[in-house]
Amino acid sequence: MKVLKLSYNKQKDIDLWTDMKFGDKGAFNQIFEEHVHYLTNYGKTFTADWDLVDDCIQEVFCRIWILRKELKTTDNIRFYLMASFRNELMKSLQKRKKFNLIASWSELDAKAATFDMSAENLMFLENNDGRLSQKIKEIFIKLTSRQKEIIYLKYYNELSFEEISQVMQISKKAVYNALSKAMMTLRKGVSK
Repeated sequence: MKVLKLSYNKQKDIDLWTDMKFGDKGAFNQIFEEHVHYLTNYGKTFTADWDLVDDCIQEVFCRIWILRKELKTTDNIRFYLMASFRNELMKSLQKRKKFNLIASWSELDAKAATFDMSAENLMFLENNDGRLSQKIKEIFIKLTSRQKEIIYLKYYNELSFEEISQVMQISKKAVYNALSKAMMTLRKGVSK
């Protein structure tokens, strides 16, 4: 199994973020265009309510623009956006829970926190063998929602273990253990 490496440029992120902080609307639009797709895909791992996902993305970007002068410099825009978006989405889902629109978090986990198994969400797996690729998808479906989210953040968004732990608000060790178990499950399933 090969992992498709996405290109990432820290200096580009620093420059783009700095330009945006100084009011460059072009830089702000570029940040939006480069990252909205990742946020949308990440959001649909938690809920099927597309309007809620869009609202949360808009809220994050509105807040960034309004508070741009106070924001700290970042060398990883995607990490910043993922963490901000996840917090906003969880806050919105929690509000819904209070209004009895979601029966319980376990229901949310069971129904909404599953990955869409389209090729788009598994593009980090580069494989020419169709049978093996299908087998990987079948195994991937059986992973826990936490394992899927960690794989998504690690390989699809190239976040570090530290960044994943911050986004998911769990320990770095928990991230490492969940990823290790997921990769062992994938390897065992593929070798059968």
